[in-house]
Amino acid sequence: MLTVTVQDFNTFTQAFYDSVIENLQFHQLECSCGHSGCLTIHGYYRRFIMTPFGKKALSICRVICSECGHTHALLLSSMVPYSQISAETHRDIITAYEAGSDPNAVCSSGDDIDENNVKSVIRRYVKFWRERIRAAGIYPDRLPELISICFSHYSRQFMQIKMAFNKLVPPPT
Repeated sequence: MLTVTVQDFNTFTQAFYDSVIENLQFHQLECSCGHSGCLTIHGYYRRFIMTPFGKKALSICRVICSECGHTHALLLSSMVPYSQISAETHRDIITAYEAGSDPNAVCSSGDDIDENNVKSVIRRYVKFWRERIRAAGIYPDRLPELISICFSHYSRQFMQIKMAFNKLVPPPT
């Protein structure tokens, strides 16, 4: 997958996603095989994200490499791969947990996140990420910096558990 850097972590609309993808320079994107300029749109799949306004469905673009035949999803940096919970909500839960306050307070924000989601986020954080971000000297409260450092140190989005190829792409110009 390829993760496109965005500054707006609160926007989960199809129009916003489409505008980011439309402004990408596909000839500059690099595949996992190392080739550039070989990625073309291959199709779309539906993905859900939990927001303060309920679950939102997004059509996620997939690209295919003409050199190696691998496909990659194009995600935004506000999304966590393999999770319906946004990167910002992950950060809010973890920040509350680390501060000793009630991380379940995120549940009352009106979105579809319940106590089981919060427990799952905390469990994955403690098991996979807590020591990694401490070793890197970063704090979960600074999300753009956290995401950038996680990609540079671990080649993964913050809170991405599966070891799938993932590369951070600069924001479109």
